[in-house]
Amino acid sequence: MIAEKGKRLWTEAELQALPDDGYIHEVVEGELVMSPKNNFQHGDMCVRLLTALSHHARAKRLGVVLDSSTGFWMGNDNCRAPDISFVSKARLAGLKRPPPTFFHGAPDLAVEILAPSNTPQEIADRLKDYFSSGTKLAWIIHPDGQFVEVCHSPTQRRIAGRAADLDGENLVPGFRYPIADLFAEWDWA
Repeated sequence: MIAEKGKRLWTEAELQALPDDGYIHEVVEGELVMSPKNNFQHGDMCVRLLTALSHHARAKRLGVVLDSSTGFWMGNDNCRAPDISFVSKARLAGLKRPPPTFFHGAPDLAVEILAPSNTPQEIADRLKDYFSSGTKLAWIIHPDGQFVEVCHSPTQRRIAGRAADLDGENLVPGFRYPIADLFAEWDWA
């Protein structure tokens, strides 16, 4: 790989050696981008959806579901870490065990749960990276508005409200998750 003038190429070893300093580390356009860990609401939503998606994918032997600690090398040398990701069995064919490296390419499904600090441009850049590197479907979850953007490309995006379900379509066949459940109050009774 040849770096563009002024663009630093980070190695995986350098990224892995970064301290556990309470930040999520990504590489964007050669720059190290550090985002603070997310809030309680964000974590709760991630676990709800990740658990349901992982259970379904494992039961149907469709592929693997990963959390935000997993790095993905994009085609443009950016390293992204979606909040939740799914990689299909077809793309994992031939692997006997998980690779000890970041995944080369984007996940088939990328899920981002927005934080107040996320900008529309940042999300557009993420979608561009994901889809140009192999993503087939992305879900952008908007906690404040309580809706989800279902994306089939950076520009083909539709809004799904609380009454709708997240649908795995042909990528995660049979998976459906009520969007309202992402935002539901706890019921401890």
